[in-house]
Amino acid sequence: MIKESTIENFLSFEREHACNSIEVEGIPIWSLYRYEIHNAIKRDTVGRVDGQQTAFQKKELFTMLKNACRPFTYKNVDVLFVCDGARNKNIETGYFENIYFDELAKKYNSVILEHPVNHGHKEPNGMDNVFYTDRVAFKTNVAVKLSKKFNTARRHRYEAEIREKFTDIFAAIKNEFGPDLLDEMVEAMTDRMYYFAITKDYCAKILDKAQPKLIMELCYYSMESFAMSALGKERGIPTAEYAHGFAFPTHTPMQFNPEERISVLPDYELIYSHSQDNIVHLPDNIPLVTVGFPFFEREREKYKAKYPRDEKTICFISTLAEGEQISKIASELADRIGDEYHIIYKLHPHEFSYYKERFPWLVNDKLEVIDNTDNHIFKYLAESKLCVGTRTASIWEAIGFGCETVLLNFGDTAINMRYFIEEKNVPLVDNVDELISLIKKDGAGKVEPDGMFEPNAMTNICKFIDEVIG
Repeated sequence: MIKESTIENFLSFEREHACNSIEVEGIPIWSLYRYEIHNAIKRDTVGRVDGQQTAFQKKELFTMLKNACRPFTYKNVDVLFVCDGARNKNIETGYFENIYFDELAKKYNSVILEHPVNHGHKEPNGMDNVFYTDRVAFKTNVAVKLSKKFNTARRHRYEAEIREKFTDIFAAIKNEFGPDLLDEMVEAMTDRMYYFAITKDYCAKILDKAQPKLIMELCYYSMESFAMSALGKERGIPTAEYAHGFAFPTHTPMQFNPEERISVLPDYELIYSHSQDNIVHLPDNIPLVTVGFPFFEREREKYKAKYPRDEKTICFISTLAEGEQISKIASELADRIGDEYHIIYKLHPHEFSYYKERFPWLVNDKLEVIDNTDNHIFKYLAESKLCVGTRTASIWEAIGFGCETVLLNFGDTAINMRYFIEEKNVPLVDNVDELISLIKKDGAGKVEPDGMFEPNAMTNICKFIDEVIG
């Protein structure tokens, strides 16, 4: 009998076949690619469509080349931060801000390694300790493309060893879950071997100069973070991931069997609140440290003061997985009660370019569609009495702003938001009639906002860093 591709069944499969202990040329390739493998197993039922990345423009290539030629000059730092180039514009300063690390980095002798996003970096950033890692982005992409074009001996070797060690594994996946992934995964895992090996060599040279006492990662499953975690263990440098959002019970990177021991994972996991204690399940040798989110604390007070709550404003939060279903509910709600209520539909940024074609019902005079990043989502949460959504970290933020909450029963919301449904009595509805009934009867979920983020976040994070670096 074919099994469902649940996280529980996936973890059971990993344990039975000891997948995370399999290495190819010393590289734990399953651990580096398990997220994508699990997604491939379940993709036929997820129904998720992501936007395609656009091709490089000549100007972008020139800028990246210029960044790639820049030498790394930071030596003997206390903290090395690893992140991508995602930045939000601070409307007060005009700078593009890394909302997780910038303010923290200013407090320490530190350097921020920033990987390009969408072919570049947002500037100005107002920082004097940011180093762009465009060189390794170039080098890895070129190496993979050349290995395919010329069918190199190294690529042959990688493919042969992966096929030897994983043929039986993917046969078992086909037997238990259905899809035949062997050929697809051999090629993809070969690419990942290149990315990791080259990135690790690059990061080793960075560490030779920086000599940090602590490595802080924003997303442990980015290639540079994987490499830094492995190098940290080899060199005795502690590593910690700072959560870039809230985890969900089915989010593969945050779910492991407790007995796993994996060299490319961080030594510590810093989380926003104790609401994550029974949701994040990393190997049991990685402690969870509850610290909070300084950016949220800072901005919440600003936005609440600037944008007073309107008792008649409702904010929908779209997601890539359920955007079509959420948007239909929002549009129908606007048609039915839009004369009485101000209804906002906050698109996911990846939906900006295609929503008018895929979701034409959102073109509705009674619905305010947010299809740009001119304002932070906090503006709309501050203004709203009610937030409606599915599986999204924005629900935590909405509750933190004091919004009442209703969840829509689409996709895996019932599983991933079980904490709110079962422990906080947030209602889960199936259609617009049920939603309207809750609105009219004041029946939306009311959750204590101060429980969503650990207070005194900056103090908590600095205490953790100070204890590690001594």
